[in-house]
Parts: sequence; structure tokens; C-alpha cells
Amino acid sequence: MHPFSPLTAANLAITFHRIPSADRFRQALTAIGRLYRFVTADALHEFLVGGRPLSGACHVTFDDGDRSFVERALPVLQALHTPATLFIAPDVLAGGRNYWFQELRYLRQQVDDATIRRQIAAQMGWEVAQLAPYSPVVLCKALPLSAIWAVIDGLEQAQGLPPAPPANISLADAIALDRHPLISIGAHSLTHPVLANEDAAEAERQIAGSVGQLAALLGRPVRYFAYPNGAAGLDYGPREQALLRAAGVELAFATDSGVIGRGVDRLAIPRMGLSASPRETGLWITAKLLLAPVWDRLRQDQENQQRRRLQAQISR
Repeated sequence: MHPFSPLTAANLAITFHRIPSADRFRQALTAIGRLYRFVTADALHEFLVGGRPLSGACHVTFDDGDRSFVERALPVLQALHTPATLFIAPDVLAGGRNYWFQELRYLRQQVDDATIRRQIAAQMGWEVAQLAPYSPVVLCKALPLSAIWAVIDGLEQAQGLPPAPPANISLADAIALDRHPLISIGAHSLTHPVLANEDAAEAERQIAGSVGQLAALLGRPVRYFAYPNGAAGLDYGPREQALLRAAGVELAFATDSGVIGRGVDRLAIPRMGLSASPRETGLWITAKLLLAPVWDRLRQDQENQQRRRLQAQISR
């Protein structure tokens, strides 16, 4: 049991993306299970919306639909009888091409970062020298999605590179997974933009479109959403929350750390991120879980710090 449980509703949501190792993922779930009992997203909903008591509970989530979910995570979830929600962007999975950040990761294996910065500068009309302190990921997260793809497509064409090999499950796979007794599918926008970088019409299309499309495909209401990226003030804000309410979303998951108590904003539910990587030992995970309420203040989140500096710079 979590040591805070007798004092407060110390519930938690965890998020994973790509799972590099089934063994490491099993070790991560085992470490979490020593402090929390695993519950469904519906249990969180009953707690936050319905008022049912809940304490010492953890809900496991996955974003995007990387193929490793089926190959490495699902067998472990089944073996440990652990429920999970998989948040997907349906247009990405239907189209068969990777998410922009997967394609960028592939590009960075073929092309140096300076070349990518030059392409971004040319696309946006920025000075190349101003971009030197920032990683390509940070720079792309300052752009609307159309500009990100213009950068990626331009680089692949200039370098004579084909698109990266497909890394994700299909939309048909995701629909089938929703029928699994342990797995539920939630919305993650249509194509994974940074919603705050899009205009109001596109933000509405991304949110309402993903919720409506998945509801039609799954044959049930879609009430749960995960923000692409998910940092408050950088990736979403009051505009996006209003659009979610209008689309019928009742729980929206962010990536800021924290525990889930009765007073948490239901459209800004914190999630602790884990990667199931070798550096995340059981002891490290346990320490991170115990520090969840203050983790963001203790860690040095270099990417979000860079994003805020860049945001201030380009808004001058």
C-alpha cells in the first residue's frame, strides 16, 4: 500500500509509450504493484465524477499505439491481469505513416541536427543562429503540424531518404484491442499536433474529430482523451479543455506529474511517465512514485525549460 493512502486519496496514473523490453516492463509493473493496486479508467471516472471512494489505485496508460504495445506490453498485462487504456490518433494509424516524432527520430539517425535546424529556419523564416541552443524536437514542438511535416518531407526529399519503416499498430488492430477484456481505447487527437500551436478551427477538428471518429468505429461513446505531449501551458490550455467538454470528454490525461485526489481537474489529470528502460530500476521507480506529488518541481525537465525559452523568444 502507498504510505499516503491512509491520509489522502493517493491515486496515480502512469503513462508509457514505446516498450523496449517485456522483462523491464514486467519489472516496472511489479514495482508499481507494491504500492498501488491496478484499476481501470472507469474506476477513476467513478471516483472523480461519480464520487465513489478510491485510494491507493493506479491506472496504466499508453500513448500512440507503438507496435511494441502488442508485442511486448500486452502479454505482460495479460499475465499480471492489469487493465490499461491505449490512447491513439486514429488518422495516423489509419494512414499507415508514422507519427511526426517517430519520423523525426528516424531522420536524426540519418541527418545531423544542424541540417535539421537549417531546414526549420528556412521553413519558418527564422535565423539559424537563434536555433542553435535548441534540439530539433523542441523546435518542432513550437510549430503547427503542417510546418513539422513540411520540414520532415523536405529533408527526406533533399537527402533522398524514404519514409521510416512503419512503427505502429493498424487502426484495425486498435479496434480489436478495444474488445480485449483488459484494454480500452481512448482518443489522442487525429494526428498528434501540439494542440496549442494550432488555430481554433484545427484544434476543434483534432479533438472533436478524434472523439467522434473513434466512437463510430468502436460503437460506444469515447469519454477519455490524452493530450498529445501533455504539458499544461505548453501543449494545452483552457481553449482545449473547453473543446473537450464540448466533445463530451469527461476525463483528459496530461503528462504533468502528481497524485489524483478528489479535487483534481478532470480535464488535466496528472500522469507519471515511465519508459521501462534499463535505467528505471525497481528502486528508482519506487522513489519516483513516492515523490509523485512534487516530482516536476524536483526534476530538471530540460526539454520543457527549452520549450518555454523558445516560446518567449519567438513571441517577442
